[in-house]
Amino acid sequence: MYLNYPVLIPKVPGKITFQKKDKSNYVLYETGRRYDPNRQYTLVDRKNIGVQIPGRPEMMLPNENYLTYFPKGDENMTNEEKETIREYANEREYGMMLRDFFDQLFFEFQMQSRKKPNQIVNEYKVERLNRVLKPLMEIMQGEAYAALLEEIPMPEEREEDGQVFLIGLTYSDVALMMTQFKGAVNRFFQRR
Repeated sequence: MYLNYPVLIPKVPGKITFQKKDKSNYVLYETGRRYDPNRQYTLVDRKNIGVQIPGRPEMMLPNENYLTYFPKGDENMTNEEKETIREYANEREYGMMLRDFFDQLFFEFQMQSRKKPNQIVNEYKVERLNRVLKPLMEIMQGEAYAALLEEIPMPEEREEDGQVFLIGLTYSDVALMMTQFKGAVNRFFQRR
């Protein structure tokens, strides 16, 4: 089980190696060596101490083994390194909060698009939705797929023959745009 806070990968010369498996890069710590006289070969004992954080090569999410081998891991860190970890943790928590809000809105708009697909989405709902989409777009701005994402345009009132009409996107239009966002959000947070 991985702990929910990041740490710096320990700087122990010759003792830290990495093992790539699927999309993850595991951090291994050498705990010892033993010689096998039958094979005339030295066997290296390694323990998995965490998984490297994508996009942050100097950081990892530790597991219980990390606490066994590095019980005072953060005592050797400089204040700058501790601040980097704190910033990453805050950034990650903020992103997770936005993702949760987005998931709730996504579910709501999917339901509304089934009930009333051709009804225009009002200004209040568009504004609430954009308050979540805009920061998500800022977080994902470095990704290639972010160029395909956009905020939901506000509906406009038009008057014809004395009647006022609301012109804008329907629930089914917004649900389609949010489905694109959903794919981008899932892809982005799988790597975090």
